[in-house]
Amino acid sequence: MRDEPEARSSEGSGVADVSPRFFVVLLVVVLSLAAGLRFYRLDAQSFWNDEGNSARIAERPLPLIVEGAAGDIHPPGYYLVLHAWHGLFGQSEFALRSLSVAAGVALVALTSLLGRHCFDETTGLVAAVLSALSPFAIYYSQEARMYALLGALSAASSTLAFRTLGQLSEEAPSERGLSRIFLPASYALVTAAGLYTHYAFLFVVLGQNAVFAVWWVGSAVRGRVDWPALASWGAGQLGAGILYLPWVPTALDAAGWSSAGTDYDLGLAVVDVVRVLAVGLTQSRGEATAAVVVAVGFLVVGVWPGAEARDSRGARTLPVRWTITGLLILLAVPLGLFFGFDLYKPAWLKFLIVLLPPFHVLVAHGVRNAAIWLSRIGGLSGLQREMVRIAVIAAILVALCALFLPSLTNLYFDPSYARDDYRQLARDLEDRRRPGDAIVLNAPNQWEVFTYYYPDRDVYPAPYRPGPESASSFLEPLIDQYERLFVLYWGDAESDPKKRIESWLAQHAYKAADEWYGDVRLATYGAAPLPPAPTVLADVRFGERITLKGFAISDGSFAPGDVVPVTIFWEAAAAVTESYKVSVQLLDGEGRLVSQMDTVPGDGLTPTTAWEPGSTVVDRCGVLVPREVAAGQYSLLVAMYDPGTGQRLSAEREGEVATDALVLGDIVVRAAN
Repeated sequence: MRDEPEARSSEGSGVADVSPRFFVVLLVVVLSLAAGLRFYRLDAQSFWNDEGNSARIAERPLPLIVEGAAGDIHPPGYYLVLHAWHGLFGQSEFALRSLSVAAGVALVALTSLLGRHCFDETTGLVAAVLSALSPFAIYYSQEARMYALLGALSAASSTLAFRTLGQLSEEAPSERGLSRIFLPASYALVTAAGLYTHYAFLFVVLGQNAVFAVWWVGSAVRGRVDWPALASWGAGQLGAGILYLPWVPTALDAAGWSSAGTDYDLGLAVVDVVRVLAVGLTQSRGEATAAVVVAVGFLVVGVWPGAEARDSRGARTLPVRWTITGLLILLAVPLGLFFGFDLYKPAWLKFLIVLLPPFHVLVAHGVRNAAIWLSRIGGLSGLQREMVRIAVIAAILVALCALFLPSLTNLYFDPSYARDDYRQLARDLEDRRRPGDAIVLNAPNQWEVFTYYYPDRDVYPAPYRPGPESASSFLEPLIDQYERLFVLYWGDAESDPKKRIESWLAQHAYKAADEWYGDVRLATYGAAPLPPAPTVLADVRFGERITLKGFAISDGSFAPGDVVPVTIFWEAAAAVTESYKVSVQLLDGEGRLVSQMDTVPGDGLTPTTAWEPGSTVVDRCGVLVPREVAAGQYSLLVAMYDPGTGQRLSAEREGEVATDALVLGDIVVRAAN
């Protein structure tokens, strides 16, 4: 025995305004819009680290892809598809990202089908518009990673799950035999594909099973135990499990995601989830307040049962209360598991793309309900009501577009939200590079994305999480062999949490520059002898407590592009409560600034607040001679200042007038070869 369908009202269903043919036409228009938004500026930004991994993995033979995925935190499904896509369309950024565009457009179409099956064509079309305009969905539809595909497969699997429940609830014996074969088989294939795409897809499967459990137990409580329905559902689960079984041992041994390990306010975290689902990653919590309030408002209206709907064929669906309950479960279970496994941190919010289909369908149902309720105000005729409903829905969608627009503008044009720019970084290095230079990657997994743009030439990935000895044994030969090192710092907290690489270089090399390319920092170091004591004694007091005891500068001339090594010996007479910066500057004969290096002493690792009174602090700093500088004589000076105010400390030698800097001496710059 099965649930009887609830009473329906053609007046309240909103079906009359969207015929099956018109539904298809409008959906094609929405999908065209979705494709345009996802193709727009598709290759405007560089690949970032993870996309570089995708690009290089796609080059491998199939056995190596599977072998590599076995030790990765992602299963091989996406990489296998990308390998085939790469073979058809090439290796460019546009080509590789276009797979995600295709998956993103599929996500829009499948979200529409989910809304249409759960409610009606109107809900399906509104859900499609929301999905097409979603900044969250667009962001991951423009990234060469598996998340757009993950969202599309979650929508497809959930649609098949609801369709299975709908068929099992119907009195349609002529169709049930076919459905009990076709639907479980289709569900098994799609669900297995999702599991092979991302391990977080398991959250979706558990949510779907929770939906079925609530439906089946609810039927059993009312004395309508349906063992064939249980068998049909179980067949789909078993089929997916059998297809995934070869990968299960690997999945169980996979590295997985470590706990985020951060403290957070659960309420604010949930608000952040709604913010991301509503307007994506490119608006702050404060900026997205209106969007969050509107999204929650329509979500609440969407879970308030309206008139029951029918699809375009007049086939019965699940009762509204079960459909709404099921969609809420599909939101709640993955979200609960996300927080339950302590996965909440900004970098992992992308896993929640699986929530977009039920979220957009419920919000769309809220828009539909609002339009129906508003159309009932006043004594309007049936045709007038339909016109009001269409006008209200159109007005709401225009308003939602206005809420999406700032986020989309940020996504396309705001550099602060751009991906790490390895493309420009590689161009700059190719332009600056000369014989005697090496490139060091502090995080070894930068190799894939960096060498996508830059030839694998004198590129050295550092050891992962090095200790003091491994850092020294890695860097010492490089310092002996090369004149300059370009070091790419990224993901330090994971790859080098103790900063072994940076600490060793601060003591054994001369940093001359720091540049940022998104979250990637490019540091330039010069290699030179390391004087253990000053070659020039100075005894100059900076401020009240700090004394520059002496310094050392390498003899000889320098060519454009060279790093001038400067070693300064400091001493504090008493504890220093302020953190000062040191500025070493290169001036021409007219006293004009040519180059400078400003840093906290010890390359930021030995701030003045940490100095022990009476102890000598050895501070090694490099000054980069610009490539376009003219040959001649230049002066070096050093100053110390408060970074908060920019105010320099006075520099005073006993018996002399105080100044705001100390001239260290002159150097000679020779003409470029």
